Amino acid sequence: MASSIVGVLGATSLVGPPLVARLVQTGRHVLACSRQPPAEPSADGITWCRPGGYLPAASPVTHWIALCPPWATVDVFDWLVASGAKRLVALSSTSIATKQRSPDVTERRLAEQLAASEEALITRASRAGVILVLLRPTMIYDGCSDGNITTILAFVRRFGWFPVCGPACGLRQPVHADDVASACLAALDHRAPRATYTLSGGEVLPFHDLIERTCRAHGLKPRLIHLPRVAWQFAACVGRMLGFTHGATTGTAARMNEDLSWDHGDASRDLGFRPRPFVLRSADADTLAERIAARGPTS
Repeated sequence: MASSIVGVLGATSLVGPPLVARLVQTGRHVLACSRQPPAEPSADGITWCRPGGYLPAASPVTHWIALCPPWATVDVFDWLVASGAKRLVALSSTSIATKQRSPDVTERRLAEQLAASEEALITRASRAGVILVLLRPTMIYDGCSDGNITTILAFVRRFGWFPVCGPACGLRQPVHADDVASACLAALDHRAPRATYTLSGGEVLPFHDLIERTCRAHGLKPRLIHLPRVAWQFAACVGRMLGFTHGATTGTAARMNEDLSWDHGDASRDLGFRPRPFVLRSADADTLAERIAARGPTS
């Protein structure tokens, strides 16, 4: 059983709220760390602080979960050790592999940064005697606040269609934020976890199906425009200049037709990981519609 106090780096991230809720439900006190803590942070079982700053815990915090990018965890690693850290569960990403050979230089650098950060964490944890567990999720979604779903829906609501490259038949395995939170908690408690686990969703589906299901769940007609790769890249370039497609790259086009499914068998065997299929609830759709509307027509 993990410590009665658990530190969470990146507590306001996508996985943060469901993880904090799960920790509180198990009777733990959560030291929630964020560079931008809530304006009214007080809540039963939760104390907020900024990473690297004053540590309000009265006793050592031996167990930590890092939901921030791994390089941010490296930056505050000495602070974690000073707090009394003995076990660290840290999120990384399958992008460490999927973007390694991307035609986009920025994406290749991201993969290199992930790899370097993981290696730094492994080295420093070994030297400090900290048990480190790295979790590599695929695309994380929650249906109401994640960037991927929000971007898709904002585009479709504005233009009435969504451009895809070629048949867009590459396989995807999106994983729900709450399922990632469950795996983090299980890794925290496991007596002898593996060093690395892949976390993928409970359903494999083609990229075009992901787009179509997302649209239907939000009451939108799933109208996809299939473009040749060169045409898609030109449209994405124009979209970036106009502020419509900030994350679209040449690598995005290639991956629409690549198999990005992953085996999460180790996580299932060791952590009891049972991810749900890709399902968007109507309540999530209502929440996301409100958030997109609040952004205004230029989002």
